[in-house]
Amino acid sequence: MNAVKVWCLAVVFLVVGVSFSTATSVSMKISGPGAVNDSTIQAGKEVSVDIYVANDTVFSGFSLGFSIKSPAIKSITHVPDSGNGLNENGDIKGYNGWEDKSIWDFAGILVVERNWDGKLPELLGFGGLCIKKDYMPHDLVKVLSLDIIVPEAGMITIDSSFFPPGGKWMFAASLGPTEGPKWGGPYTFKVIK
Repeated sequence: MNAVKVWCLAVVFLVVGVSFSTATSVSMKISGPGAVNDSTIQAGKEVSVDIYVANDTVFSGFSLGFSIKSPAIKSITHVPDSGNGLNENGDIKGYNGWEDKSIWDFAGILVVERNWDGKLPELLGFGGLCIKKDYMPHDLVKVLSLDIIVPEAGMITIDSSFFPPGGKWMFAASLGPTEGPKWGGPYTFKVIK
């Protein structure tokens, strides 16, 4: 009898542990010439703000929004790369199936540049919808990046932001749950000369 209880308890811990370790989550890192380390950006150099997602279940749509703010820095530069990004300027890129319609097959990744003019605070939204297929579970991978230059020293913070049409961050299943992903932020970066 004790062996059965131990076995059942082990199965419960395994199932709960796996579900918590692979929950849908969104996190952020920086890379490129302007990334000094995980939390420091070099002013005047291009830095890529990389968005990572881990997915734990099957979804058919998502909505995310981000804000970039600073108490002292007044502007950033969006690094143009015409024709090579998800938006007209090319400073927003997709990866691992988020760069085209291979996952989000309705219209690809929809980028809503609500206030994406270089003057802080910035506000940016993303959305996607699967019609013919589903967004399947996967480990943590880079899915989006924002290429920017911060021209002066100070601090910038990138955080989640309320964003229509969903009004909140969500991953939605066609027949099932709508889930707000775990967010690893806000992320505050020191900008040095």
